[in-house]
Amino acid sequence: MIYLDNGATTRKKPNTVIAALLDGATKFSANPGRSGHKASLDCALEVANARQVIQEYFGISRMENVIFTSGCTESLNLAILGSVKKGGHVIATTFEHNSTLRPLFELEKNGVIELSIVEPTEKGKIKLEDIKKCVRPNTYMICTIHVSNVDGAETDITEIGNFCKENGYIYLVDAAQSAGHKCINMQKQNINLLSLAGHKGLFGVQGVGALLIEGDHLPNPIKFGGTGTESISVYQPHEPPECYESGTIATPNILSLKAGVEFVKKYEKEIQEKMQKQTKWLLDELNKIENVKIYTDFNNLNGVISFNIGDIDSTEVAEYLNENYRICVRGGLHCAPLKHKFLGTLNQGTVRVSLSYFTTNNELKMFIIAIKKYVELIKQSNLNNV
Repeated sequence: MIYLDNGATTRKKPNTVIAALLDGATKFSANPGRSGHKASLDCALEVANARQVIQEYFGISRMENVIFTSGCTESLNLAILGSVKKGGHVIATTFEHNSTLRPLFELEKNGVIELSIVEPTEKGKIKLEDIKKCVRPNTYMICTIHVSNVDGAETDITEIGNFCKENGYIYLVDAAQSAGHKCINMQKQNINLLSLAGHKGLFGVQGVGALLIEGDHLPNPIKFGGTGTESISVYQPHEPPECYESGTIATPNILSLKAGVEFVKKYEKEIQEKMQKQTKWLLDELNKIENVKIYTDFNNLNGVISFNIGDIDSTEVAEYLNENYRICVRGGLHCAPLKHKFLGTLNQGTVRVSLSYFTTNNELKMFIIAIKKYVELIKQSNLNNV
């Protein structure tokens, strides 16, 4: 099998991640923060160590502001719903994933907020000038995806972060596709809220993510229940991280995320260089193939490539690759309808190839051979039907 769907989930994990997951299911399988015995305290210490590793890697001032969630979707919902200002105005972009769009559009539909969606005006890139045009007196939050999960388009989060700091706006960044592949420092880039998917570029397992908080703004909890603190009270605690982490946290998954972040930190330079080199090679090779339309800008070497073959439905191409070559890619709309509307691919979708540090050059060569054979097959079929 050739797995090229790492934008959905990385399939191959570092051995250290697998070992950490096993430790979480055996050595650290008690309930952290719920009891005073050694097993519980050992688990709590491991979780605290995980917070510290993530804090240091993403440049956060307080370890307590690393909030573990079930994934990037929950992180984005907490950031958006927990930060709501009734009658306020939020700016997002056409590039956002539905995990950002759906809570925002739900709030707008219910008359809670006003919402502006920014479209790029130059070369398919979201620019600060495009965002500035949407600012209103009641604007309180700006939301941008860092790297598009559809075509790898990158947003200049540093420039937008500086603008948000200068004007007192909350800046929310969706780093589902970029964390682990791009350097992110929340303090230096003036990011207030950063959402992470544990199971993609950070190599953790499914079922864990994080919302990282920097600065004075703390979202209100959107989930209520037992936290192991202030148990005498029927009201939710006020202090992070406990106020956000109601219920038993997924310790094995959290430990896998910690090991993944440590792996990324150790091999950061190699990961970035390999991702850029392989993305460039793949774009160049696809560009040589007749009837292939590429949607990824050749300057966005972020491991995510979208293309189509003629007017063939993208899911049909993905199915062919899977059935004939055991190559795993993704077709369809990738949970980002506004992005596909911008690209003009709402009906066709796109074939998406997404890379990992563990993707090999030979796998990519086999993929290109398969695409060439498919294009030739379609060409011969069309000739026979004339």
